[in-house]
Amino acid sequence: MVSIMTITGRQIRGARGLLGWSMEDLAAKSELTRITIRQVEGETVQPQEKTLNKLFAVFDRYGIEFLPEEGVKIRTQETRTYSGKTGHRQLLDHIYETLKDGGVIRQFNFSDLRYLSFEEGFIEEHLERMATLKGLDAKVLEPAGVKQNHVDYCEYRSLDKEFKDMAPWYLYDDYLVLSLFETGGKREYVTVHSKLLVERYLKEFDIFWTLADTTRKKKVK
Repeated sequence: MVSIMTITGRQIRGARGLLGWSMEDLAAKSELTRITIRQVEGETVQPQEKTLNKLFAVFDRYGIEFLPEEGVKIRTQETRTYSGKTGHRQLLDHIYETLKDGGVIRQFNFSDLRYLSFEEGFIEEHLERMATLKGLDAKVLEPAGVKQNHVDYCEYRSLDKEFKDMAPWYLYDDYLVLSLFETGGKREYVTVHSKLLVERYLKEFDIFWTLADTTRKKKVK
């Protein structure tokens, strides 16, 4: 843990970026003015200790950790990396266990079925057990022009082709899943457990959902 007085404007700016906050967002949450935030981030003034304490407290609450040499990251205990087939199966198990009592799923440019060959049948087993769950609110934005086999518990719409290269992500409950890389037989994902991040990604999803092709929005039986 670094000293509060050594936190730099660049770190404040980076932390705000990780959380997707505007200066106004940070000002409201820390009970400071936008002018103060701008001055701290721009290092045009030497901030008072009480100002840095307020900023530190807000970021700490939302899982941000400040590191030496101007580093900043989401707190380690709120992230987890899943690697290879074993890791992928562990992730699917976690999704299932987390949603046993229902919940939200959002898939952006991402489909479970793309990994059927990779998992050699486990994906099918996973989808079958997911179909038995009650109270799921599951929506999938799939790439335009990509033919996918749909599952009954999800509602589908197609992204416009101009968005086909956007990074895929998967959201369940208060967890956000990002694909780090996919090469050959290697798959690696990182999950971030953060209600705040999930809320922001949900808002982004809703925007694209409204813009998406509605001709395939019905569930396929």
